[in-house]
Amino acid sequence: MDNGLIENKEEGQLVTFLLGRETYGIDIFKIQEVLHFQKITSIPSAPGFVEGVIEVRERVIPVVDLKKRLGVKKAEQAKQRIVILDLDEPLGVIVDDVSKVLILEAEDYEVLPEAVVGDRERACISRLAKTDEGLVIIVSPERILSRGEIETLKNFQESREGEG
Repeated sequence: MDNGLIENKEEGQLVTFLLGRETYGIDIFKIQEVLHFQKITSIPSAPGFVEGVIEVRERVIPVVDLKKRLGVKKAEQAKQRIVILDLDEPLGVIVDDVSKVLILEAEDYEVLPEAVVGDRERACISRLAKTDEGLVIIVSPERILSRGEIETLKNFQESREGEG
């Protein structure tokens, strides 16, 4: 599986965003677009990890709250955004705010200490990046949902299409 430049600890660009008080980042090549927060339509029978769906250019995209996925405490957020990830199927993730794009060199990466995250977080977080403003927690978008959750989501979407 190609996990992009960030995963391979080479030079790359990272889109940074806030979740609570911490700065997180995702490889720029894994982001399709960043949207202003919009109404998310809740689907009663949707899997529990899905907040709902949004429509973007006539395409219905599932949305996941990244704070919930990573166990980040709720904090006062000024302007949430929805980041559309460019995966096999688009996935929207809610973040508190998108900050900026960082250009990273290979030496900017730091291994994630084993003792600081649980299994769910470890699955999503690949490493840290050292910047002038502090550490950035790098998220692996391919690992936000487990294989089982991806399969559940595909089955749910297929069943919804069959109804319409």
